[in-house]
Amino acid sequence: MRIIAAFCLLINTACFCYSQSKWESVSDSLGLESREKADLVLSKFDTMPGRKLLYSLQNRDYLVIINQNDCYKEYVLKVDSLCNVLAIKEIDIDEGIVKTKAKCFLKNRMLSRRLLEDRQILMKAFDESQYCTEFITSMPNASWVAGIPSYFVMKDENDNRYGEYSLSSITAPCPISPALWAFLIRELSDNKN
Repeated sequence: MRIIAAFCLLINTACFCYSQSKWESVSDSLGLESREKADLVLSKFDTMPGRKLLYSLQNRDYLVIINQNDCYKEYVLKVDSLCNVLAIKEIDIDEGIVKTKAKCFLKNRMLSRRLLEDRQILMKAFDESQYCTEFITSMPNASWVAGIPSYFVMKDENDNRYGEYSLSSITAPCPISPALWAFLIRELSDNKN
């Protein structure tokens, strides 16, 4: 009887390990698909020099931020399954700060303050020393995982990747700065086409 129980335990353990490794390989393949699509989206900005930050939800809605000499340009894109651009919206953060500073209304002051805070978040976001260089497709120590698939990467001028991950959109702890994550989510949802 003990031999049968030990054998059953061994089979259950082997099945669990196999299913766990199978899930990790599925997660990795979804991450690689997200990477390929993100590279296709970023290739549309190859003529623009500078470091690029990309965040996507469901490999369909993309936020691309380009840092050129401490100036930031944002692009919100919607793509189809083949990465053909369906809609694109350009946002100039620095231009927005100048426009809102010119007006003295309370709402514009609050908006100007928010834009300045956003600029500070972006200055930190392009510091590659804060990111790991591994491709993260699972968080074994996550206390909360929910939401739709998301992908993040920051690339320097030499196309080196930093902070790259493919995880659920709500993962705690977040592999990037929570302030940056909140900014990315807000920008993408506020500017969807």
